[in-house]
Amino acid sequence: MPIKNRPLGSSLTKSQLQTLQKGTMAYTYRGVETQKNPFDWALYPMLLWSEKPATIIEIGSKSGGSALWMADMMRTFGVPADIHSVDINPVGIGAIPGVTFHRGNARKLSEVFGRSFFHRLARPLLVIEDSDHTAKTTGAVLDFFDPWLRAGEYLVVEDGIVTDMGDADMYQGGPLAAIERFLEKRGDDYEVDEKYCDWFGTNLTWNVNGFLKRIR
Repeated sequence: MPIKNRPLGSSLTKSQLQTLQKGTMAYTYRGVETQKNPFDWALYPMLLWSEKPATIIEIGSKSGGSALWMADMMRTFGVPADIHSVDINPVGIGAIPGVTFHRGNARKLSEVFGRSFFHRLARPLLVIEDSDHTAKTTGAVLDFFDPWLRAGEYLVVEDGIVTDMGDADMYQGGPLAAIERFLEKRGDDYEVDEKYCDWFGTNLTWNVNGFLKRIR
């Protein structure tokens, strides 16, 4: 569904979101900081099983918890997947089978992934944008991956929920502003997948209007 036809925010109140955020920020997986909320913790396995991505690119590694969890999940599903996780800071978690950590700036991804990388990667591709949550950085990530995504593949933009929490100004407009600007330019080729955005209720996900599916 186009974003112009969708609600821009979550059906939860600000106080409810803030309560959930306390748990989210403290959440770990196998003892590693992961910071996932319960809605997306449930939604991602369905997306991973449905799409069975052969390559996952995560922008924003933090402590490596999400990459560790996705690698475990894909092995549990019996689906071989190469996971590439990028962060401007080094990740100290150590080696994880199937995961490659890259040092790099989300606004300069051409310095991390060249044309040869995209020509040889296995498909389908899933991209997860979870970097610094500023509109400028999210916009740069969307623009970078746009030429490489194929019809049917997903680009998930995390943490548009900062707008509902009243913190968008801290992130120069936040991910939602970047999504809106991107879809104004490229919206004919993408849709906001309401199946995932609204599974538990309207935008009951931290990825508000952020499950973007390439449709052509």
